[in-house]
Amino acid sequence: MSYETFAYYYDSLMEPQFYDDYESFIMNHASFDEVLELGCGTGEMAIRLAKRKKSVFATDLSTDMLEVAKQKAMAENVNLILQRIDMSDFSTSHQVDLILCLCDSINYLLDVEDVIQTFRNVYQSLKAEGTFIFDIDSLYKMNVILKDYCEKEDDEEFAFEWNVELLDEGYVHHHVYIEDKIEHEIVDEEHYQKTYSVAQYLYWLKEVGFEKIEYYSDFDEYHDDCERVIFVCRKEE
Repeated sequence: MSYETFAYYYDSLMEPQFYDDYESFIMNHASFDEVLELGCGTGEMAIRLAKRKKSVFATDLSTDMLEVAKQKAMAENVNLILQRIDMSDFSTSHQVDLILCLCDSINYLLDVEDVIQTFRNVYQSLKAEGTFIFDIDSLYKMNVILKDYCEKEDDEEFAFEWNVELLDEGYVHHHVYIEDKIEHEIVDEEHYQKTYSVAQYLYWLKEVGFEKIEYYSDFDEYHDDCERVIFVCRKEE
């Protein structure tokens, strides 16, 4: 499911430091002029890279997310090429240096074949020696941290509730409720995510052609009880 009304509140729930760290990570692990971002969300990373004079093609399945990204890009006076696409069903007119898929966007693909096809699409869309950077929520996060997770906030302007139900190994259901008391708007959305072991992702990546693959716990050395795993995959000549 793609984000709908929630798109307009997404940035308020994200920590700026996360994007600062991710931007540094990308710049340290990839050399590029042209980048394609899958699941760009509100365009935060795409805008940051455009400010670095990179050519950015930002895509998402959610029209609401793309609208937010468009408005933000205009406010920041940067040029983004924005398009609605399904990451499991796309091709590019030419190959690019870098492809990104951040903020656990891969985990919204619930069918194994869609994950594999996304990796295949990415591989075919990369130049030789190009880089693919993506992240996933770990099995530990979904099975332990998010199991029966509940977060609530309520003040004079804003009410927020996020509940997570563990449906199966690595498979969760999110229910997000937001009440904007100033604008008199309500968001009530459900989302599903699924993840797999690092070994499984490595198998799929190698199956589509990637041979040089590194992976990290967030932005540091990998460990089993991390929340987020970042993969850096390079396409060989």
